[in-house]
Amino acid sequence: MNLWSVTTLTKLGLGTSGGLVNWQVGEVAGAAYDRFQILRQFVDDKDREGAVKFLRDQPWAATRKAAARGTDVHRAAEQYALGQTPDVEPHIMPYVEQYVRFLEEHRPTFLMAEAPVYNPTHGYAGTCDGIVELQGQPVVFDIKTTQHGPDSGKSRPPFPEVALQLVAYRRAEHVGVLAEQRYASGKRYYVFNPDSEHEPMPETEGSVCLVISPQDYMVVPVRTDDTVWNAWRHVMEAARWQVHTSQDVFGPPLTAPRKAVA
Repeated sequence: MNLWSVTTLTKLGLGTSGGLVNWQVGEVAGAAYDRFQILRQFVDDKDREGAVKFLRDQPWAATRKAAARGTDVHRAAEQYALGQTPDVEPHIMPYVEQYVRFLEEHRPTFLMAEAPVYNPTHGYAGTCDGIVELQGQPVVFDIKTTQHGPDSGKSRPPFPEVALQLVAYRRAEHVGVLAEQRYASGKRYYVFNPDSEHEPMPETEGSVCLVISPQDYMVVPVRTDDTVWNAWRHVMEAARWQVHTSQDVFGPPLTAPRKAVA
């Protein structure tokens, strides 16, 4: 059974937010100013196509950099959860130091870390950052990183869609041993084999988002009640419409009826 990933369904169901569009435009405009000499070389070479591609790629380059940072921090967090000391690159160390502050100040007990979770009934799966016991309660948690500190004046996580992500994880039915991820047409899905080794998803009391920057960290409670669950189900249906139904809503063009011959 193939189950679409939570992140893929969220992106398809919600589309591109206004905030993200503004950020992408800002990345292009900033590159046009900051890298004027590079653009000037394109102009001197009369390479309009190259200049357009260079600017168009700027948001994706920034996104890839942020994704790589998040992956490194998640990997370090998983190693700490397993009782290991991670070896990280110098540019990641400030994030790791803030994560260590979180561990020392809140003293969470890890019940699960970086585990694939599945909900075959509703047709989705994902990789949960973990379940921890925090202040006496078991909660699903998710880690978000940002390069912007609290005084930067820039928008920072968490953003509302994290509630959809976390409610999906909380309502998962099974926890797997292996992350059975696959990709098709740039979209992530999971292969769920009911005969493989799985365990029931543990019961939790809520959810939190751990936001980490080089300067600080925040533990933010996230609402994951029935209202958010119902919203997630609507988002899933909107995503599936994009993938499946939207490709099959048009019939062949109508032909004009022939005029009767007098």
